[in-house]
Amino acid sequence: MLSRLLFPFWLVAVCLAGTGMAQESHLTETVSGGMYARSAFAHGYRHGYEEGYHLGNIDINMARMSRTKKSQFRGLSLGYAPEFGPRRSFEAGFQAGLKAGYADGYDGRPFRAVESARAVAVALESAPSPGDPSGGYFDQGVGAGYRDGLQQGASSAPAAAPLDLHLVGCANFHPDRPMGLPAQTSFCDGYQRGFVLGRGDALAPGAERPLEASK
Repeated sequence: MLSRLLFPFWLVAVCLAGTGMAQESHLTETVSGGMYARSAFAHGYRHGYEEGYHLGNIDINMARMSRTKKSQFRGLSLGYAPEFGPRRSFEAGFQAGLKAGYADGYDGRPFRAVESARAVAVALESAPSPGDPSGGYFDQGVGAGYRDGLQQGASSAPAAAPLDLHLVGCANFHPDRPMGLPAQTSFCDGYQRGFVLGRGDALAPGAERPLEASK
């Protein structure tokens, strides 16, 4: 009888440990690990996508209606740690990934976060630039680029071709304080990558279903 009572707690402990290891492994993933290490937004996006995809799979398999309000996603594990960078940026990325992942999971599409991250992290230097040692400007660029790419993609034809990140313009550099060309270069590097990621999410099937704020 005692062994039956102890088994569920042991199983939960193993699952929690596995979740922690999976989250840490993001930073060591081939190609995309450097992106997550340098951008709290990108790292938060990956966490959010995984949570959303899992929920979407559960809801469709349980024949539940699609979640349409932000309040329906309360209580999710953010998976944030201070060493990941600014919490606000991580949370913004988490919300973006959550929406994209939920739509993919609910509609039965493949888990695409890994390939999407690798596509936008290609040829990324592993270490921050000397003009942006903390990676703050790069991270700002990823977040700003994602939002602009999402908006631009929403107005594009559904069958629009993938965009080469090197063709993305970067004219909205607004750093917290002037740091010159090195900071601008770092910001724009992040912006281009975030733009492609956001545009890809906007063009994905099901992206037209926005999450509404609770009333």
